[in-house]
Amino acid sequence: MTHFADNLTLFLCSIFLVTCFTSNLALAADEANSAKTAELEDIRIRIKDVETRIKSAQDETDKLQQELRENEVTTAETLTLLHNIEANVAKKNAELEELRFEQAEHDAALKKEKEKLTHQIRSAYQIGRNDYIKLILNQEDPALVGRALAYYDYHNRARSERINQVKQTLVNLDKIQSTIENESAQLEDLRSKHESKLSDFHQFRATRRDISARLQKYIKEQGVELQTLQENERELGVLFQGLKKEKAVTIEIYEDMPPFKTLKGKLTWPVKGKLLKRYGANKKGGDLKWQGVLIDAETGTNVTSISTGKIVFADWFRNLGLLIIIDHGDGFMSLYGHNQNLLKNTGDWVLAGETIATVGDSGGQSDTALYFEIRKGAEPLNPSHWCKR
Repeated sequence: MTHFADNLTLFLCSIFLVTCFTSNLALAADEANSAKTAELEDIRIRIKDVETRIKSAQDETDKLQQELRENEVTTAETLTLLHNIEANVAKKNAELEELRFEQAEHDAALKKEKEKLTHQIRSAYQIGRNDYIKLILNQEDPALVGRALAYYDYHNRARSERINQVKQTLVNLDKIQSTIENESAQLEDLRSKHESKLSDFHQFRATRRDISARLQKYIKEQGVELQTLQENERELGVLFQGLKKEKAVTIEIYEDMPPFKTLKGKLTWPVKGKLLKRYGANKKGGDLKWQGVLIDAETGTNVTSISTGKIVFADWFRNLGLLIIIDHGDGFMSLYGHNQNLLKNTGDWVLAGETIATVGDSGGQSDTALYFEIRKGAEPLNPSHWCKR
């Protein structure tokens, strides 16, 4: 009996110990699950914070990009006005030179007419007063008298014509002088406008540098450089897809113009310069690669079309600034970015070698250079394989 009681006691103790151990395990498991749940919730909160920060950074970046766009477009328009004014100034200067040359010719002619008129007047004075009577009384031969009177009439008519020519020359000189004064006034007005627009241009450029610096600083501080690069490439892809869908006019390949695909290795580069960035090189901030090339060139250098085609895009675009895209047919397109000024419009047809823009630093770039791409559909191609070495 005693042995049975001892066994029973031992059994109950074992059950109690197992129960306690199991409870402790369950409690530990609950605590572990609670910790994991809390950790997961903390991760979710941090992810949400990162997403919110990235979204906020993208919104602020987009805002700065829009501000940059407005400034660079206005700067380009001002530059176009400046070029037009400069062309008008040159034209007015040329017109003034022609007028002054014409004035000098008239002055010389007037001087000659005055000399001839003076000579005629002196001759008439030497004949004296009552010319006709003296000629008649001093001549015995009627034939001689007739000839003398005829000469005298001719002399008077010539003198009268000289006087009229002098008068007309004086009238012409007055007109020329009035035109010169008017042209000079217009020239001064143009020069005044030029100085004003030049001042505006420099102000816009200073503002642009400030916006660009703020944009680059913000992207760096927020750590969203990779996201910005990815967004830029996504936007460009969307643009190309849109151009492909919206293209309503098919490029006609004329008999004397070979298809673009046959020009591989024969094309001329849009500008001459060193390749600062090569096709396929890694971009800063991630595994993204350059889909075109960056060509070093001075500000204002002419950018030319690599082949005949139709301009399907000529406007400001995110990161690429003032951008031109040319459709060369059969799905081939060429892209020219970071321009200072666009000299062609959407819908224009251009020939190979025709100037389409000037090199700049638009799109928030710190250095002046041309970004250049060739694509077949949405697929980028290596420009170095298509353009002459």
